[in-house]
Amino acid sequence: MQTGDLIHSNEYLGRFVNIIKSRNTKNSNRSGTIVNETKNMLYLIDQESKSVIRIPKSEIYEYEICRSGGKYTLDGKRLLGRPEELVNILK
Repeated sequence: MQTGDLIHSNEYLGRFVNIIKSRNTKNSNRSGTIVNETKNMLYLIDQESKSVIRIPKSEIYEYEICRSGGKYTLDGKRLLGRPEELVNILK
């Protein structure tokens, strides 16, 4: 597994993500495809139920995002803020 130093926020939409650790234990080990992202929320389509799940970004401690180059484990603090403001922070 790799750390995601080169992941950019604008690449999150349409990506598969796995929430590894969350403050809310109900959201731990949840996974799905990101369909929307706001300042405070991630919207995922759950693979099993095919429903949209809303997960507050502030509850996420650690997550894993899948790309063609592999899986990247990232700290949840990197998600906080507006998506358009995070592009330069995540480099």
